[in-house]
Amino acid sequence: MHVLSHIYRSHWQHLVELQLHPHFNTLVYHVMLFSKQFELVDAKDSDLLEDLFERLRRHSNTVSTCESNCDVTAGDTQLEDEQLQQPSVVENSTAMSS
Repeated sequence: MHVLSHIYRSHWQHLVELQLHPHFNTLVYHVMLFSKQFELVDAKDSDLLEDLFERLRRHSNTVSTCESNCDVTAGDTQLEDEQLQQPSVVENSTAMSS
């Protein structure tokens, strides 16, 4: 979780420039789902990415609901531009080192 948080905080712009941010978002979402399901990560460690996880979960639910019930255009399945800005990950360096 700390490595993923670091990548978001320090290297987000690189991910966007390389167009890797959708893949990285998917990776984080799946890691969070897996770790929550099997209780692999302490809550204090997963809190670093909880806000991002909730946004990705809401986006995932919206897309999967629309795919079966809506006319989906390519733009509808991507996060809006303002959501593609650097995610808010805990800035406190002491929280990152624990």
